[in-house]
Amino acid sequence: MAEPENRENSVLFSLRELRQIEQERVTEEEEAKRRAEEERAHAVMEAERRQREAEEARLLALQEEERRRQEEYERQQREEELRLQEAEARARVEAQAALEQQRLVQEMELRRQEVAKKRPTWLIAVAALLIFAVGGLGYKYYTDQQAAAAERERLQREKEEAEKRIAALEKDISSTQNALLEAERQAKEAKTDAERAAAQKKIARQKAKLSELRARERKTRKSGKKSKKRINLSDDCLNDPLCKQ
Repeated sequence: MAEPENRENSVLFSLRELRQIEQERVTEEEEAKRRAEEERAHAVMEAERRQREAEEARLLALQEEERRRQEEYERQQREEELRLQEAEARARVEAQAALEQQRLVQEMELRRQEVAKKRPTWLIAVAALLIFAVGGLGYKYYTDQQAAAAERERLQREKEEAEKRIAALEKDISSTQNALLEAERQAKEAKTDAERAAAQKKIARQKAKLSELRARERKTRKSGKKSKKRINLSDDCLNDPLCKQ
C-alpha cells in the first residue's frame, strides 16, 4: 500500500511542478510582452521627440535665415544712406570751396587793380599766395571730411560685424544650454553606471563649451561697445575739422 501511495504523491508533486513551471513561463511571456510594449511606446515617443526637435530646428533655421536677410538688407540701406550723405557733404564742401575761392579771386582782382597804380608789385604776389593758401585750406578741410566719413563707415562695419557675431554666439549659447539640460536629464534617467558616466562626460563637455562661448560673447560685446564709442567720436569729428582722432 505504501508504494502505490508514494507513486501517487510523486505524480501529484510532478504535476504541481509542471503547473508551477507553466505558470512561470506564462508570467515571463507576459512580462516580456509588457517590456516589449513599453519599449515600443518609448521608441514611438523618442521618434516623435526627434521629429519635433527636427521641425523646431528647421523653423529656427528659417527664422535665422530670414533675420540674416533682413539684417543684410538693412545694412545695405545704411551703406546707401551713408554714401548719399557723403556725396551730398562732398558736393556742399566743393561748392562752398569753389564759391569761396571765386569770391577771393574777385576781391583780390579788385584790390590788385586798386593798388596797382600806387603799391609795389610784390603785393600782387602776396595776394596770389593768399589765394593759393585759402584754396589749400579748403582742400585740406575737404580731405579731412572725407577721411572722417571713411573712418565712420569702417567703424560702422566693425559694429555690425560684432552684432552679427554676438547674435551667432547667443544662438550657440542657447543651443548649448539645451544640450546641457538634455545631458542632465539623461544623467538623472540613467539606469546603468555606463550610461551615467557617458551622461556626466557629456555634461562636462557642454559646460566647458558654454563657458567658452560666454567668454567669447563678453569679449565681442566689449569690442562692439568700443566701436560704438568711436563711431560717436567720428560723428563729432565729421563736423569739426580741428578734431583729433
